[in-house]
Amino acid sequence: MAQKNNAIIDIQDIKAVLRIFSKNWYILVCLVAAAFVISQVYLYKIPDVYSAETEILLKNDNFDSKNLISSEGAGGYYGSGQTYVDNTNELRVLQSYDLIQKAVDRMNLGISYFIVGRFASREMYDGSPFKIQVGNINSGLYENMMHFKILNVHQYQITYTEGDQEQKFVGTFDEFSVNSDMKLLVTKSPQVNRNTIRSLENSDYTIKIHNPKNLVYRYRGALSVAIIDYTNILQVSLRDNVPERAIAFLDTLAEVYMENSLKSKIKINANTLFYIDKQMAEVSTILDSVQNDLQHYKENKNILDLGKEEDDYFTKLSDFDKTKSMLQMQIGALDALEKYIIENKDPEFLPPAVYIVSNDAFLKKSVDELYSMQISINSTLTDATEKNQNIRNANEKIKLLKNNLLIYIGNSRVALNSQIKDVNGQVDAYVSSIKTIPAKQRGLVDIERNMQVNENMYEFLLQKRANTTIAQATIIPETEVIETARSMGVVAPQKSKISYMFMGVGAIISLIIIFIRTVFFEKIESIEELKEKTDLPILGEILFDQSVKDILVTVENNPKSPIIESFRTIRTNLQYMDTEGGSKVILITSNVPGEGKTFCSVNLATILAKSERKVLLLELDLHKPRVHKALNMSSEIGISTIIIGKNTIQECILKSSIDNLDVLLSGPLPPNASELILSKRMNEIFEYGKAHYDYIIIDTPPVGLISDALALMKYANVNLYVINTKSAYKESIANAHEIVTNNKINNLGIVLNGVKRKKSKYYYNRYAYGYGYGYGYGGNYGYGDKK
Repeated sequence: MAQKNNAIIDIQDIKAVLRIFSKNWYILVCLVAAAFVISQVYLYKIPDVYSAETEILLKNDNFDSKNLISSEGAGGYYGSGQTYVDNTNELRVLQSYDLIQKAVDRMNLGISYFIVGRFASREMYDGSPFKIQVGNINSGLYENMMHFKILNVHQYQITYTEGDQEQKFVGTFDEFSVNSDMKLLVTKSPQVNRNTIRSLENSDYTIKIHNPKNLVYRYRGALSVAIIDYTNILQVSLRDNVPERAIAFLDTLAEVYMENSLKSKIKINANTLFYIDKQMAEVSTILDSVQNDLQHYKENKNILDLGKEEDDYFTKLSDFDKTKSMLQMQIGALDALEKYIIENKDPEFLPPAVYIVSNDAFLKKSVDELYSMQISINSTLTDATEKNQNIRNANEKIKLLKNNLLIYIGNSRVALNSQIKDVNGQVDAYVSSIKTIPAKQRGLVDIERNMQVNENMYEFLLQKRANTTIAQATIIPETEVIETARSMGVVAPQKSKISYMFMGVGAIISLIIIFIRTVFFEKIESIEELKEKTDLPILGEILFDQSVKDILVTVENNPKSPIIESFRTIRTNLQYMDTEGGSKVILITSNVPGEGKTFCSVNLATILAKSERKVLLLELDLHKPRVHKALNMSSEIGISTIIIGKNTIQECILKSSIDNLDVLLSGPLPPNASELILSKRMNEIFEYGKAHYDYIIIDTPPVGLISDALALMKYANVNLYVINTKSAYKESIANAHEIVTNNKINNLGIVLNGVKRKKSKYYYNRYAYGYGYGYGYGGNYGYGDKK
């Protein structure tokens, strides 16, 4: 092979790249152009994707229920100051499955409607002339396209595929229609009437019934929620093929989200009212019983009035009893709270009694904090499990807070019992001082004191109920839509990017094809390329000539053709292949048929004969001889008849129409051609030729298919290996190297046939004035050809 210098990139590398490009540029251009056309068809077929956006403000404090209700009222649950909002949790809540499912169900998005156009279908949202309500459906029909046809004002037809069979379903508008696969109610819009029915009958529609679960996941995947930096504002966006539907969905989702944020507050308010009503009913029953007892007591004891002294004692004892009752109620509330904390049966229910009877600020604050932490965990559990680290940390905080509360409750209970003990002591002191009062007067005091205590309790509960009812009216969402949903236009597909991507893929495929062609199918088209592939001697090139249609004696018929210069160059170079004197034997072969070896044999013999040398042309391709056709000669006798002893050499040698050129044709085609080549009489033919001729030219079969040429190479001084540019692959060169290596042949040279004008520098420069260029003549050559 030709030697290369050590430079990273030299001029030969650049030439090689340019050569590869010049051979294959059309592949790159065609594939890139085809990819561009395919991209435009693809972009036309796929629907545009639109984006819609809305913004939601979290923890809106524009209205504070604390302004309407005192902090002691039920409104203190959710109106007594700002509570921290975990925006990350709210983000997860907004994207939760249940919330999106509510929005999807509210909008009735379970069915998509399409109108079929000439080239593509367009999805409709509000403009469909009919609406479908699904009662029941075979789950196998989910996500399948069904054709909908309006037959007339009253009837429609649905065509769908079940398995491999097409099914047709005819139904009546505004009535439930049932078959084995579905139950549907199709309602028509007012636009379906006798005036429009003709155009609607000619319109084609398709529908797609969605799997409810998949539909929720689809919108969940298309939904994007982000927190605007340094704000409590959520930016919510949705991608959809229909911009109006995207806007409507975001508005509906924001509405569902705000309703969901009120649910816990409304539940707390309802539980508080329920507890107050229950307590009021119990106190009312007690009051009725005490009033009856007082009435019976007065009737039995004939009591009408008490003295001023008795009034003084009664007032004091009543105050002490009231204090004692309040303390006992507080102990009862603490017991209930302690039981609630220990049993932990209902994390969402907080006994209102602790708010009703206790004025302990620390206790209220701790219980509020416990309630807030429980509600936060319940909200988080909708999107996470109890194994979540945040939930574990919150549970640990709750556990610590509960322990602190239990300790505080125990201490408070001891303090309250001590107060009760003091009150009992004071009551006993007053009782001792009024022992002189008649028993009937003492019984009356007890009854009236009990009645007053319960009346005060009833008034207290009634006030709290009014406050809780007012608080219910002040429950408003802590979130607010500050920017209604609006369309942001088309966001996908990115048409230019897709076009470039298709073109890039086309370019990559073309480069792969070019690479494969270059590595495995590259043809050698010039002497320069041939020199890069082999170190074997190159005797010359024969140019392509379109005017030469078959094997002809070109140098004789076209003496001014550049081809004659090609053979003159080969004739000159042959002198350097064999410098010994005497007769020279030149064997001409090729790798495969159609390379032009017979053409080269005839014309080389002719050019040698024209140089006043005696030349003998041997037609030793006994499988499919063609020399006789090129020279318009008969082959009734020849080499085959010599070998079998039927004729002598002298009898078979024929004079051609060219001076100094004799021909020994193949003769009749033998059935055992390869065996005849090995005959001893072949030596006689060559000995005779060497004795009487200056040059012996041997035309042989292709060495790549038949081994005859290898057997004859022992007679040759020079072996010419003809390669045609139309089939000059790497295998041809490799075969030549293998012949040289395996058979230890040192006198094999290569002739490149069929070189095009632009590939030959020499002839391009010298004969650019209008001559045609040579070719591998013998293109019709092939074994088994009977021509």
